[in-house]
Amino acid sequence: MLRIFFALLAVVAIIGLGIKIYDSTSSSENALSPFTELSQLQELTASDGSSFETSSLLGKNLVVNFFASWCEPCKREIIEIQKIHSGDYRSDDTAFYFDEKSVLFVGINSSETDEVKAQELISETGASYLMLFGDDGTLLQEVGAVGLPFTIFVDSGGKIVGKHLTAMSAPDVLKLMKKYFN
Repeated sequence: MLRIFFALLAVVAIIGLGIKIYDSTSSSENALSPFTELSQLQELTASDGSSFETSSLLGKNLVVNFFASWCEPCKREIIEIQKIHSGDYRSDDTAFYFDEKSVLFVGINSSETDEVKAQELISETGASYLMLFGDDGTLLQEVGAVGLPFTIFVDSGGKIVGKHLTAMSAPDVLKLMKKYFN
């Protein structure tokens, strides 16, 4: 019981801090600054346990989705992103973004204490796009997240051009891709 209390207290503190950070960064267009955190991605590992090379992301438009296994809305969003990634949702539209706009999906397991559960979530959802592990929540905070799931859109120049809090459906993700990557 005490464990649950402290877990809830931690969640409330994280959300409160996130709201404060989001409020201070979302007040102007200048809030969308370069995604300098790419260098921190070097510290993460791929879902197969190998170290991750950030060079594969350079010059690409990125849809970066932060998730955790305990987050039910995250699970739904991973499934929706996978629909686009696999071409099951509007394949003609998505092919344009993958081929012409060089869009890559990246999932980052964040604030996770049990990587085994995160791996199970990836298996359960069938996610086949790039999944990274090892963020203790620092990267999540640095991009201005106020909760999970949290998605950022990064243009090919490395600039964060959009942020979205809450789970999205495949049509929502595609709509924001059109907005930020056209």
